[in-house]
Amino acid sequence: MLVPHNHKKSVNIYISYKSIVIFLFITAMIMFLSTINVLNHNFKEYEVSELQLSNKDFAIQSERAVAEIKELHKRIAYYDEKIKSLYANIGGDKKELLKSLPANTRKLLQENYRDSKIPQEMQTFSSDSYKMQRSSELVEEIIKLINQKDNLVRNTPSIWPVSGYIMFPFGEYISPVTGKLVKNNGIDIGSFPGAEVKVTAPGFIYETGFTEYTGYYIKVAHKFGWKTIYSNMDRIQIKKGENVEKGELIGFVGKTSSSKYYSLHYEIHVGTSPLNPASFLNQIQE
Repeated sequence: MLVPHNHKKSVNIYISYKSIVIFLFITAMIMFLSTINVLNHNFKEYEVSELQLSNKDFAIQSERAVAEIKELHKRIAYYDEKIKSLYANIGGDKKELLKSLPANTRKLLQENYRDSKIPQEMQTFSSDSYKMQRSSELVEEIIKLINQKDNLVRNTPSIWPVSGYIMFPFGEYISPVTGKLVKNNGIDIGSFPGAEVKVTAPGFIYETGFTEYTGYYIKVAHKFGWKTIYSNMDRIQIKKGENVEKGELIGFVGKTSSSKYYSLHYEIHVGTSPLNPASFLNQIQE
């Protein structure tokens, strides 16, 4: 009821219970929706803030990753060159060193880079991965080559067969006994009577014997076509058909009736060709 202050009539206003309920319901809905809208707005602002922080963190991590990739690239390039140099120095196949990133892989990388804008570091990383794989293969080849060379070295006559000095060299020289020019297919190593004679590489005794001109002699066959001959010995310590190891005792120094010097006559052959034994003797006598 509205009661005026003057003499006008009072006005009666009737509001039903139902209207009040509807009004309150609408008011509650407006407040609820407003609250949801505010919360949603705040949540979106929070998400944007978090994304910005994540983007900043991602940018920092990306820069670190790029720096690490560049450093790794430098190291891989350094060791790749070292491995290739080592491979070439020990006699590896030079064609292996000319291999680069396969054409199909390089083409694929270029297409991906154009279509999806892959950073240059990804191409560098792919190239480094290939270099690492190739380096691993070269290392395996290097190990094989070293084992082959080591096997060759072990089976090459390389030690002194007896302690002493080279008295008569390989090739032609004037004999101090006869005064004539003689041809020597080996070397004569001056030593003392009974000095131990050792085989200079692992092998197989395929001939032994004695003549007035050579004294006791031993012929040994080795791997890779090597042969060694030891003569002018007083006695031998080995039999025909036996296997011997490098440095094993096979006889003792003597002299023949035609020579007044105690010495060992030593020859090295490859097939039927004699070689200068002095070229194979190591510099330190054991």
